[in-house]
Amino acid sequence: MAWGAPCLLLPPVLLVFLASGSQGQQVVPEELRDMAGQTLSVRCQYSPTGGSYRQKTWCRQISPNRCTRLVTSSEPRTAVTQDSRYTIWDVPDAGFFNISTAQLTERDSGFYWCGPYNSSENTIAVLRNISLLVSPAPTPSPVGTTTWPLERTVLITSPGGTSGPPSLNGSELRKSSSPLASGWAACSVLVAVLCGLFMAKGLVLSILFVLLSFRRWAQGSRGHGGDSSDGGF
Repeated sequence: MAWGAPCLLLPPVLLVFLASGSQGQQVVPEELRDMAGQTLSVRCQYSPTGGSYRQKTWCRQISPNRCTRLVTSSEPRTAVTQDSRYTIWDVPDAGFFNISTAQLTERDSGFYWCGPYNSSENTIAVLRNISLLVSPAPTPSPVGTTTWPLERTVLITSPGGTSGPPSLNGSELRKSSSPLASGWAACSVLVAVLCGLFMAKGLVLSILFVLLSFRRWAQGSRGHGGDSSDGGF
């Protein structure tokens, strides 16, 4: 991976000119999106090199060609934390270093650079140019609040007006008591239907009994008439 050309950092505010690529072109910005309250993690890769250790840094752009350093590594495989939010971890033999930013806020939106840092010249060779956009955290909805329908907690008062909690208007009271009235009405209709069925059944049995009795009487009359005729010869 080609590093950007080193550029001057201006102490004491620690500013750096934007480094250009090996072809004389600036590093193309990459867009990253995250949410407020989260932790941003970025990896910057480079070609592993031997010899003395070269520091790495993470800075925020403040103008087209300058940035402010936020955290800078001190030695290989050693975590460095700055302002309790920014942490950097460099692994030279693997050719990468990681940066994390905790507790993001919307104010963290902006452009950031990462790359090797030359402390003697106060310059940085930009590896990545990151455009960060931090969106607001979603608003949590209330938990454990339940609103019951008003008619379920209505106190039905007597016509004389007994004491108790504030009563509702007449229509709401009628609405609250309507299920009970409907139940009584349904029971009355059911009883009337059952009574009608029993009465109809009794009437049918009575008619059948009368018909059966008449049939037996008719059969008996015909039998007695035949005996009388035979006795006459």
